[in-house]
Amino acid sequence: MIIQTLHSEFLIESCSTKDGCLYIYSNNAEELQRFFGSAKTEISEVGKWKYRTRTCKQDLANALIHLVKEIDYSQFSRISSVLN
Repeated sequence: MIIQTLHSEFLIESCSTKDGCLYIYSNNAEELQRFFGSAKTEISEVGKWKYRTRTCKQDLANALIHLVKEIDYSQFSRISSVLN
């Protein structure tokens, strides 16, 4: 799964070594650290994804909640009026 934000993109895939383990890849180390701060960030060798961290599904769920809370909903009315 790929998630795109204003400042970064994240690629989420499962670890083959442990059930419930996920790798989160990003092109932005600061954003990766901001959302998954307690996990160790390392250099990735996967294409455009320069950095990665390992986390669990619960930590991903918490990061997704954080992402949703950061949405600027004031921009939605402007988009809605353009679509109508």
